[in-house]
Amino acid sequence: MKRINLSLIIVFALLIGLSGCMDKDNTDDTAKVKENEVAIENYLKTDSLGSKAIRDSSGLYYIIRKANPNGQLAKRGDAATIKYTGYLLDGTKVVSSTVDSKTTFTFPVEGYLFWGGIERGIFLMKTGEKATFFLPFYLASGNSDKVNIPAYSPIRLEVEFIQTRSEVQQIDEFIAKKGYTNVERTSDNLLIIRTNKVTGDTIKAGMAVSVKYVGRLLDDTKFDEGTSAFTTSSAGTIPGFDRALRKLRKTEKAIIVFPSSLGYGKSGRDKILPYAPLQFEIEVLPN
Repeated sequence: MKRINLSLIIVFALLIGLSGCMDKDNTDDTAKVKENEVAIENYLKTDSLGSKAIRDSSGLYYIIRKANPNGQLAKRGDAATIKYTGYLLDGTKVVSSTVDSKTTFTFPVEGYLFWGGIERGIFLMKTGEKATFFLPFYLASGNSDKVNIPAYSPIRLEVEFIQTRSEVQQIDEFIAKKGYTNVERTSDNLLIIRTNKVTGDTIKAGMAVSVKYVGRLLDDTKFDEGTSAFTTSSAGTIPGFDRALRKLRKTEKAIIVFPSSLGYGKSGRDKILPYAPLQFEIEVLPN
């Protein structure tokens, strides 16, 4: 499919409107870094496990509250699922994964523009573990006021690492949940589920076709739909979509699923997050 303007609005529970970036022109930043460090170290003196806190090279402090030596480590591109609650050092609750009916938060590892402390911290945990992270302001919400978080605030973040899933695992779970059968899978995990039977030649490279489509994330959130003309193997077409078309025939209908390596990759696109597998319901029209 062509790289169209996507219409999905994705609302995440964490960090909406927040930025972890430091203002390089702000001369207060250097002094505030030291203030944050002192504040965190003073807080640790009141924590029963504070003596076990580890400070990494970024200035993040962490305590593993519950260890799980047999747990999995997150890998780049995985979808990591966590529970979290964040507090100012005075105990004021400022962020949480419990929003609406949801209690967990899932994000692409090293792909989502996130608090730097979580991007860094997720690699310090294994699934099944619980940890406390102490984030200086430059690894949290930055040097300006954000909603209920004052500028330059260090944050205590309580995190439970629930699971991490590769894109292939996400796709396999999706197929199992939907109960799809007769799934055709290529070696690079392009999946085609044909929903009607059509005979004849498949669509060739360089062939112009009209396609009716609906694009969704694997949680079934719709990000686009329409009817468009495509020329197969042309520049600017999503590789997974294009390759699937060339395995279909005119008037054929199918569900196609593919990983981000055949989609928008590690950069994402508009409101499609990095490392996001995609699904499309497509119908190749007769003309």
